[in-house]
Amino acid sequence: MAGQPLQDLRAFPRKKVDAEMTRKLSFFQILRWGNALFMLCLVLALLSTGCAFRVGPKTVARDRFDYSSAIDTSWKEQMLLNMVRNRYMDPPFFMDVSQVVANYNFGGEVGINAPDWKGNPAGPAAGASGHWTENPTIVYTPLAGDHFVKSLMKPISPSALLFLVQGGWPIDIVFGIAVRSINGLHAGSTILVQKQAPDLSFYLALKMLGELQREQAFSLQVIDKGEHQGTSLIFKPHHPDEETMAKALNVRKLLGLDLTTHEFRLALGAVPFDDKEIAVLTRSMLEILSEAAAGVQIPQSDLDEGRATKRAPLQEFTEALPNFSVHVKSSEKRPSAEEVFTAVSYHGHWFWISDQDLPSKRGLGFLLELFMLAESGTVAPLPTLTISN
Repeated sequence: MAGQPLQDLRAFPRKKVDAEMTRKLSFFQILRWGNALFMLCLVLALLSTGCAFRVGPKTVARDRFDYSSAIDTSWKEQMLLNMVRNRYMDPPFFMDVSQVVANYNFGGEVGINAPDWKGNPAGPAAGASGHWTENPTIVYTPLAGDHFVKSLMKPISPSALLFLVQGGWPIDIVFGIAVRSINGLHAGSTILVQKQAPDLSFYLALKMLGELQREQAFSLQVIDKGEHQGTSLIFKPHHPDEETMAKALNVRKLLGLDLTTHEFRLALGAVPFDDKEIAVLTRSMLEILSEAAAGVQIPQSDLDEGRATKRAPLQEFTEALPNFSVHVKSSEKRPSAEEVFTAVSYHGHWFWISDQDLPSKRGLGFLLELFMLAESGTVAPLPTLTISN
């Protein structure tokens, strides 16, 4: 009977077949049947709910912040690297992450086997296999051509700087870094081509403007009335006093403005048209990056061998301004991750910003914000400056 096919077994009486099967099936084989049945029920339950395969929503919370953190870290390192490259006379190069597409694949297979009618094992009782793959597609766009000119070489719009002030940045810091001159008063420069003696009145005017801002003595207002369009900077203290009024008057004197007028046009240029206009000559992002590179600590051996340029920040003229600088340390060995805010390797050395150096961390963040605000091709309306008595 052992060699007969299944259809022949049906010809035997039921009791004989049951007795034969009882003799053939051992306790272990019955257990295999039970395990196979349990696995089958479990797989069917998972397939019916579909929960096991809904992995997409579960990855959003994790991957969104992982990609965001990685891109943010790369931006800081890229800005720091270009500051260091500037001291070594290497041209700047920026690579933008323009798109991130994450593709996930999930699949699995389940197989169930049982002993045949003769009691011979037919392989494992149950088996399962699966696979999980992540195939991110990241698109990089180099900064070149017309985009390079507009983002790095074109002077930043004065209205964009005022929007930074409206966003909470101190006006003395914003203008002290991003402005080359105001009504003929020149800021200091560490760039060899433009190196000149800074005008002390420039920094005194910025200092008083910063004090007026901290006293909430002015605010920004957008005007959109027919031909009169622009951004207005209004100096109007909530609680006017003699000291505040005196500062506003001194600002007008330093800038050579009409002392009887309170509204002044803000123009992009080096020389004002008349005493009712404030001419602001802004720097390009490339100039700002070069000025900030003065804070990079270059190894003495590279300076002695002429591999990098020598510069020193204009500390004697900026002491009156808030503590703003980007101090970049250098070392032969890679610093520990606990003390590093961001670090890059270049020319056989490590350059890094300390995580405990708040002014440098703020300075690097300011450079990144300026880079994001760089001219994109649209011309913003020129703002109007209003100074009250």
